[in-house]
Amino acid sequence: MPLRPLGVGELLDGALSLIRSNPRTVLGLAAVISAVSALIQTAGLWLSLRYLDAVEPVVGSPDEIDVTAELTTIAAGSVAQIVPALVAGFLQVLASGLFIVLVGAAVLGRRLNASQTWEILRPRLLPLVGLTLLILVGGTLAIAAIVAVIVVLVLAIGPWGALPGVLIGLVGTIGLVYAYVKLAIASPALVIEGIGPLAALGRSWVLVRRSWWRVLGILILAAIITSLLTTVVTIPITLLASLASGFSESLLPTVFASGVATLVAGIVTLPFSAAVTGLLYIDLRMRREALDIELVSAGVDPQGDPLAAYRVRR
Repeated sequence: MPLRPLGVGELLDGALSLIRSNPRTVLGLAAVISAVSALIQTAGLWLSLRYLDAVEPVVGSPDEIDVTAELTTIAAGSVAQIVPALVAGFLQVLASGLFIVLVGAAVLGRRLNASQTWEILRPRLLPLVGLTLLILVGGTLAIAAIVAVIVVLVLAIGPWGALPGVLIGLVGTIGLVYAYVKLAIASPALVIEGIGPLAALGRSWVLVRRSWWRVLGILILAAIITSLLTTVVTIPITLLASLASGFSESLLPTVFASGVATLVAGIVTLPFSAAVTGLLYIDLRMRREALDIELVSAGVDPQGDPLAAYRVRR
């Protein structure tokens, strides 16, 4: 990548170039993480369907129904879905951190293998998980607060409370989108600069200043490309699963197809999404802090931390 502020096309192409420049490491890590995630989610889906399938229709008198057994089965099926989802979420965070490390090194011409990438990310993984949870909890609490205000208005005013409720919901949604964009590059700031979660949030907020619309547009373009890539790789798998299900009453073809689709889509989209975020962070620093000049003058130690150059004092 050129050490200068990037155009939108260059930034998106650079995310794909990460895969082309170091396919063994990038695709290897993506395949391992996607395989583990797909396996766990597929197992969870299978167990959940088996548990829910075991729930018998509620017939007969209440005395004839084993309510405890029914509730236990439903709870077990729910846990079989929730736990894999949490593990998959952690793997997503892990993948994001690994590919951000690779992006930071690749911009400086360094090609890392999987072991080197993990060694750099390892001390920063726990703060990265904390940052992700902080954003997730904050967003959840904000949504809950908006919903609570709307409910209180409706209960206090009656049906007319829906009018200000819609306005509050609209303003709240705009506020959440604004905050999401402002905090979009907190993860690369944390990983590349080696700072804490709160400092990373502050860095992202400052770097996106006066670039909010540009960042929003790039994030939307990246999401569209990711969605298209996912659709292209999953449609054939889904069609084959539908045909297989037509010849069998078993849920196995559908569950298996879900796992394969998760695996293939992850290999394609995980590196791209993380690379876009990482390059967007580096581009904003070049524009606001002349990072390109600092990187050229700093030099890179082939034996040292390839991300050390990004921590040059501003």
